[in-house]
Amino acid sequence: MKVAQALLVLASVFAASMIAQEPGTHVPSVAFAPVGRVQVKPGGTANVQLDFRVGPDFHVNSNHPHSELLIPTQLKLTAVQPVSVPTLKYPAGEDVSFPFAPDEKLSVYSGDFSINAVVKVPLNAKAGDYPVTGELHFQACDRRACYPPRTTPVKFTVSVASK
Repeated sequence: MKVAQALLVLASVFAASMIAQEPGTHVPSVAFAPVGRVQVKPGGTANVQLDFRVGPDFHVNSNHPHSELLIPTQLKLTAVQPVSVPTLKYPAGEDVSFPFAPDEKLSVYSGDFSINAVVKVPLNAKAGDYPVTGELHFQACDRRACYPPRTTPVKFTVSVASK
């Protein structure tokens, strides 16, 4: 089973490299929807819904794919002190079969999906605006092949209110 999965992944990567070189090929993408300013009081937390859209005709592996051979979708965020992002909550993936592996279900995101980020501000935080930046790392696939991994930038601002 693991050998079959490894061969499937290698074949997909090889096919992707060949397809990606064809002129006029549709490029897989995941778009990030802008987030409004996030207001947090000192000592408080906020849940920030980060919305993403997978391009038409594509899917990306979920954050917990069923095989360790598949590249998970991962969000990495960096906050300017004193703001922190201690928790990310990913949605469950949808189990789907594809023509290239009809007997296996893959855990994927397609269309719109959201990741919830918990933003935390310590009690002694000074009022002001603090940027949170990062990127979503993913590998997009269509019904024929998987493409080289890509990233989508993510950015929002946390406004700490005065005490």
